[in-house]
Amino acid sequence: MIKFLLDNRRITFYHKLMKNKKSPHLLFRKLLEIMDDLRRESIKAIKESDKAKMYNLTVRQGSAISQLKLMMEEEPQGVSLKALAKRMQMTIPASSLMVEALVNKQYVQRIPNPDDRRSVLISLTESGIELFNSVYARFHAELDRRAESLTGEELAAFASLVRKMEA
Repeated sequence: MIKFLLDNRRITFYHKLMKNKKSPHLLFRKLLEIMDDLRRESIKAIKESDKAKMYNLTVRQGSAISQLKLMMEEEPQGVSLKALAKRMQMTIPASSLMVEALVNKQYVQRIPNPDDRRSVLISLTESGIELFNSVYARFHAELDRRAESLTGEELAAFASLVRKMEA
């Protein structure tokens, strides 16, 4: 019965969306809701040892680990404090304090910037990468599983939309 109600609400949502084509924000909101639900379900499935590590972090610290992992895909040597602060929409002093806490927890390290001796780069330690992977592995696997139902054309269209939204 509950599943029927949920499915019926989803059908109603999509029906309203299709009738009101001037409200694409509803579609984006729905996508965010789906992502949040997946994230919550993934967190429920985390091993107890990893949950203990995760609960030792503030929300901002967890977000910083996640952002650093994403940023390091483009900058594998590490990122500047200024870049991390900008990505996290924080001041540089607040970011510095957060990074210091993560250094103390051994999830993040400061390394000398080879291009500027006056600054350092921030990167994840092996412990930070392992924590990220353990928390997000299930989430990513579920996203991949759901994406398998999409055709090549649908994935290409989705990728095109993502690129447009990034601009």
